[in-house]
Amino acid sequence: MKNTKLIISQLNELLALNYYAEKIYLDALNEVENEDLKHFCRAMAFERIEFCRFLGAEILQLKGNPKYPDHMRHESNMLQSNFRYTICVNDNKAIIDELIRIKTWSIEKYEESFKKVGFPEHIFTLLKNQKSILEQSLASVRSSSGTFNQFLRTAN
Repeated sequence: MKNTKLIISQLNELLALNYYAEKIYLDALNEVENEDLKHFCRAMAFERIEFCRFLGAEILQLKGNPKYPDHMRHESNMLQSNFRYTICVNDNKAIIDELIRIKTWSIEKYEESFKKVGFPEHIFTLLKNQKSILEQSLASVRSSSGTFNQFLRTAN
């Protein structure tokens, strides 16, 4: 039972992380003017809400209660503030850097959860797949930063 509570707690932390990230992308979606960047933010928000949906389902299966946060934690609030600021000032390199920072922060949180808890295999596989998706999109943002700069430049 104690291990189940720890698993639920860690799943709720990841649920909150993905909820925060989704909010960052949705807020950015309302701020940016460039259609390509809007599409990117919409896709990233959708990715995170899907993660939330699966995490919530796992928590329910463990007889826990999914906890969607009603306030922002300091760390995620700082990420959101930085991202909104870079969107407002139209600093292309800073936008890409913030996208990379959000993805990196998320991946680190998943890795921390793996170290804290021995998840059952099916949950570990789900979390590993989510982390892999984050790593792939991080690699995509890093590898296409030149392309990103090109389409962001057209918004200026």
